Amino acid sequence: MKNKNKEKKQSHLKLGDKIQVISGIQKGTIGTITSLFLKKSIAYIDSIEPRQKSTKTKTIEIQIPIHISNLMLWDTQFNQPSRIGYQFVEKKKMRYFKKSGNLVEKLEKKS
Repeated sequence: MKNKNKEKKQSHLKLGDKIQVISGIQKGTIGTITSLFLKKSIAYIDSIEPRQKSTKTKTIEIQIPIHISNLMLWDTQFNQPSRIGYQFVEKKKMRYFKKSGNLVEKLEKKS
């Protein structure tokens, strides 16, 4: 029998990240993630215009899903996409850009 434990899928992307599409018809498009579905490994990007689907009665706009393997995080300081690595900073696991070494999330100062 298969083990039916529900394991949480992980991704290098998070909601609100600035990304670039690296393959497919939308290649080169830069935008931010508006919704992310880890179970199906797809994301929706705000800068990609929705498709028009016509039915007998009306026209519907459908957002275009993109697989997360076709997305790469965008480094705003260097204006280029970069791979992601993980390192521990102040006992927290943080994402950083491998090309520049900058942290993706900035550390919030406790006051």
